[in-house]
Order: sequence, then structure tokens, then C-alpha cells
Amino acid sequence: MPQLDFLGLPWDIRLMVYSTLLVSSSPIDVWPATTLCGLGSPAQSVPHSMIWDVSLGLLRCNSTIASEAAAVFYGNNTFCIHGDDRDYGLVIHWLKQIGVQNRSFLRRLEMRIWMPLKAWQQYDGSRTDGVGVNHAFPCHPHLVAPSMPCPAGAVDVIDPLVEDIIALVSKSGGRKLKLFLKLGPTDFNIVPGVIGPGQLGPGEIGTGRVRPRIIQGPEAWLSMDLPNLIEKWRAEYTLDGRLRHVNILWTTKTDKTFFLGEKDFIEHLGWQILEEQEDKWYWPTNIPTGCPGKPSNVSLVLKRKKLTTTLAADNPFGFRRLRHIQN
Repeated sequence: MPQLDFLGLPWDIRLMVYSTLLVSSSPIDVWPATTLCGLGSPAQSVPHSMIWDVSLGLLRCNSTIASEAAAVFYGNNTFCIHGDDRDYGLVIHWLKQIGVQNRSFLRRLEMRIWMPLKAWQQYDGSRTDGVGVNHAFPCHPHLVAPSMPCPAGAVDVIDPLVEDIIALVSKSGGRKLKLFLKLGPTDFNIVPGVIGPGQLGPGEIGTGRVRPRIIQGPEAWLSMDLPNLIEKWRAEYTLDGRLRHVNILWTTKTDKTFFLGEKDFIEHLGWQILEEQEDKWYWPTNIPTGCPGKPSNVSLVLKRKKLTTTLAADNPFGFRRLRHIQN
């Protein structure tokens, strides 16, 4: 009786083996750390400790097994890509290194969206370098600049690498992909396009003070320019979903009271609120008598609605701040 090898097994049996050995019970974190070598290696930068329950040896077998295993590994795991502050290089590196075929297998990808650095927009529309900005990129050609004279103030400096990321995951084709863009945890109270509330100052916790609704500075302000551009790039590079269906979702946390007061305005900006889940903040146990109840925040999942009009560049922070207060 001839010996039966692995590829001689029925597909449903092989799929069961792949799923048991290659699907992690938790998201797989991609860090700029350990190198994993071999055929079909998942990230070449994933520490072994982060994928201890996955048997990567199947990705280094002959080409047939490696191809089948890669489809299960990339298609049935969630990959969370971490990087240094405002450095999208790791995301680009990982997406390129796994190759076009493996990118097409991806179904769920998470990455951090960093708060953009700020440049200063002059009344003539020109931009000068801001704090930490060595090169103030001009207004993106997809964005229609305001008519002259332009409102002056702080504007977001959009990193061109973000467009490269959207292009890489979109143009590869393949399965439906959910791309989660995470704001936080340090960017708490950030809802793109909305000026968030202030924070309690040192020593104010437990004093009974109502949370002040202080207007934050431009460093804590994310305009609609980046969400609008990402939705524009998604539509372009996926041929409006015909090449690949990419669902881009934004996640953030903010103060519940603030959110309820701004919910209509958030939707007016073009956001679809898919999820809102309340949870309690950490609160000291020694709260003085008479202190109001524990405040709460809300975790949000937002989706930018499809663009139907020409994109206009968002107003600078200083100008938007005055309009928001008036409204």
C-alpha cells in the first residue's frame, strides 16, 4: 500500500491542520525587533514571544504547502503593526517584505495613526516649518486650497508614506480587508475634525470639580485632511472597490459627555459612527464625600463616508477654533 503524504490528504483535512497550527488565539504584534527568516516568513520583524502559539515551520516547507499555509496564516490572523513615533517605515517595510501574494491574503490589519506634526499656513497659502517639522509639505493636490486670502494658522503635515500604505494594501487585490487605524492610547479625546475637551489638571482628581471643557492646543488637533485623503486614496487604488474591497475603520476614545454633545457635528463632518461602547475610567478609591460619580469615556469605531464632493482643505486650527466656539 503506497504511503500517503500530507498533500495526498483531502483539502478539508489539510485546512484543519493549517488552522490548528497557524491561527493565533490573539492578534499578532509586529515590532521592529527580531528577524524571522525563511520562506513565507510572516513579518521578518515579529518577536518569537508574540507568536508562541503559531507553528511557522509550515511556511518553510515546499512551495505548495507554504502557499497553502500562507493563505491561512495571513488570512485568518489579525496583524497589529507597531512603530516608532510618527514613523510609518515599519508598515511599508513589512507590507513589501511579505510580498504581493501574501498582502492579498490579509483580511484584518491594525496600525497606529500618529498625530501629524504642524506647519504654519500663511495668508497667501504658503507654509513654513513648525515645531519638529523640517519640511512643510504643501497642500496635497487632492485638496482644494481655500480662496485668497487663506485663513492663517496651524495645519497638519501629511506624511506621504500614508498614501504608500493605502496603495500597497489596495492594489494587491485579493480578499476583503478590514484596515483599523488606531488613534491612541496617548491621543485620547481625539476625534478627527472636532476640537476635544481639556483634561483635569494635576491634583484636580477627586476634588469634585466638573471636567472643564477647555479648548486644546493645535498639537492635540487632527483635521479632516488626513481622513479625507485616506478615503480618496482608498477609492482610487481599489478602483472604488472593484480591485479589492478595503474597509477602513478609525478607532479612538473620548469623554462620553463630550461625545454626546458633539455627536451630530461628528456625523455632519462625514463620519459614520459604527460602534460606541462605554467604559469607566480608572478612579481613585479615596474619593471625597460629595464628589460626583465616576466619569466615563466611550470607545468609538468610525468610518469615513464615501466622498461625493470635491475635497476642500480643512481650515487651520486657529481659524477652526473660533468657528467651533461660535457654533
